[in-house]
Amino acid sequence: MDLRQREHIDTVVQLTTRAGAPMVRAPETIIQNSWRRCVHQYGLDPARMQEARILPQTRLREHQQRIDDFARIARHGLQTLYSQVAGMGYVVLLTDAQGVTVDYLGDANADARLRHAGLYLGAQWSESGAGTCAVGTALATGQALTVHQADHFDATHIPLTCTAAPLFDSHGSLCAILDISALTSPQAKESQGLALQMVRIYASRIENASFVRSHREDWILKLNAAPEFVDVNPEYLLALDASGRIVGHNRRAQQMLEAELGVAPGGAPLLGMPFESLFEARLDELGRFMHSRPSEQRALALARTGARLYLSVMPPALRWQRARDTA
Repeated sequence: MDLRQREHIDTVVQLTTRAGAPMVRAPETIIQNSWRRCVHQYGLDPARMQEARILPQTRLREHQQRIDDFARIARHGLQTLYSQVAGMGYVVLLTDAQGVTVDYLGDANADARLRHAGLYLGAQWSESGAGTCAVGTALATGQALTVHQADHFDATHIPLTCTAAPLFDSHGSLCAILDISALTSPQAKESQGLALQMVRIYASRIENASFVRSHREDWILKLNAAPEFVDVNPEYLLALDASGRIVGHNRRAQQMLEAELGVAPGGAPLLGMPFESLFEARLDELGRFMHSRPSEQRALALARTGARLYLSVMPPALRWQRARDTA
């Protein structure tokens, strides 16, 4: 154990087990709360440093099979993201909702070091097992974040910088984590600001790709506050069944509609709500929001606040298209 690790352990102990004002500089609140969960909820000991846990191949395959469809859709996003960050020393991880790495892209020349650090296929990064870490804390909070060096609970991991964003399915359930991590990085946490933005962007792209694939047989509504972007980069996605009720939404649409309804996150069951109760338009008017009309002519107002969005509608896939795709 080196001096930096001993100092880190003392800091964690002071901030999680001693009353009164801390004598050390405290990390941001989301990290402090995670440290406290590690000690008081999971019973982890900051003085007990643990090596990264890599699942055996048989158990890894079980986790991969459970998320196989989603991981196949996410793969292109992982590859594109890796092509942009590999030169800066990052690896890209996709984990399931238990924090197990089910897909991974990294430098083969650093294979042994990455595996030892847990930045590898099969690594288990739940907060209850690995302590405060980007994957585990994103799973615990549902928030995108960077866990940088001494933010980690376990002193074994303090050389690492890790940035993660949660991935949600179209019913609002957290189903995976997208993470980029590096073995070394500049000391300042602010150096990871771009990493956090990139992970958020690619998490959103993966979620949207999965959404469109899952709801091919439903009406898909693409919405954006700017008409110039509604067709090419929609912020909000909704899926409607034949009766006009919501059967799916992306994360941003969920947050937008909860704010529109004035309810706390998770406080309104959006699934099953009729389209006409949320927007100032009738279901039989959806045809005028098709891509063939200029985007600036496809304005739509929210029913409660009157806020204006722009809408692009995708009708359900035709049966011959579905048959061709499955042939």
